[in-house]
Amino acid sequence: MKTLGEVTFDKVCRIAGEAKLILYEEDEVVQDALFIATAPVRGFEKMVVGKNPLFAVEAVMRICGLCHASHGIAASEAIEHAIGVTPPRNGRLMREALGLINRAQSHALLFLMVAGDLIKEEKRNDVLFKLMDFHAKISDYLLKLGGAATHPPNLTIGGMLSVPKWSVFNNLKARFKDLTASWEATEELLIDEDIQTEIADELRGAKRPFKYLASGFFYGDRYNIEWDKVSSVPYYEFRKEEAARESTTLVSFYNGEKVETGPRARMITYREFRDESLYGLHLARIEDTRLAIQRLGEILDEIRMEEPFRAGDITFRPGKGVGVYEAPRGTLIHYVELGEEGRVLKSRIVVPTMFNIPVMEEMAKGLSVKAAEAVMRLYDPCIPCTTHVVRLR
Repeated sequence: MKTLGEVTFDKVCRIAGEAKLILYEEDEVVQDALFIATAPVRGFEKMVVGKNPLFAVEAVMRICGLCHASHGIAASEAIEHAIGVTPPRNGRLMREALGLINRAQSHALLFLMVAGDLIKEEKRNDVLFKLMDFHAKISDYLLKLGGAATHPPNLTIGGMLSVPKWSVFNNLKARFKDLTASWEATEELLIDEDIQTEIADELRGAKRPFKYLASGFFYGDRYNIEWDKVSSVPYYEFRKEEAARESTTLVSFYNGEKVETGPRARMITYREFRDESLYGLHLARIEDTRLAIQRLGEILDEIRMEEPFRAGDITFRPGKGVGVYEAPRGTLIHYVELGEEGRVLKSRIVVPTMFNIPVMEEMAKGLSVKAAEAVMRLYDPCIPCTTHVVRLR
């Protein structure tokens, strides 16, 4: 009987948060993988208990510096569902715009992180500089529309707390062609196979059809998934190996099954995207970015600055609500219960990476060690959002 070799990356670099990766390989081919998040739990779900729902939205945006607007949107949706409030059309459109800007921001940073895996060294700087230019331009849209380039304070329950002046809004519309041109120049390099590495070639040949979870394309919809089919367990209960006891994450399943969520899940569910190779993760994220920018342009044309951006007469009262939003990494779910005074009684958050960790481990099998590590980055795991477990010894 052959003993598997063990390769341990104590720190997986170029991901959001802290994690280690253990690969079991035979003849330099990965047979199994453990993705172990080691970041400390920050307890946002407990932090908001007893608090005003307005504070809860502000707080959960700070779970992460990458998924900020996504958490704000999902939390607002959950609270609105609980109290029966619907934002006016302008408020909904502006919220959708903030989420799409956040998506493009996050994807740009991921392309930066995987450039070392996919782009040849002699061309890498060209890609990095174009990505940084695009990221700066798209972040300015969040600053002007949301009130900050991260954790946008204008995003709130019932719609928007504040909106930019007409002159600022019109300036953003006038600059949209420049934003689009910046992305097109970046995309041209990201898809150029002539400047890609052997890792990219290996991923192109690795076909991995799987089950997918997506609740919408540009926004998300609680009625397109069934909340009671979502289950979560501590990682160390999912993987029984001793090394798994270090993990601080939960992992999640839909209808008891592993499901991939994220850009490719959205593309396969809602568009005619059929690339189920591991390189398809990269192509799906590129298309996800391009379409997010196109939709942002449509929203800027649809918003009517003279119309209201927030619902009036918001009263916090007892209720239960679910908010579902398609974050950059996939389907994000917030569940909330409000008590007699309208304060938060219970909060539960299921983030995309909780679904994707078991999938990432499956996808590593059959790859070289270098390609397996690259796949962990291609799924863009967000560890701060995923850490929910403290194991008492």
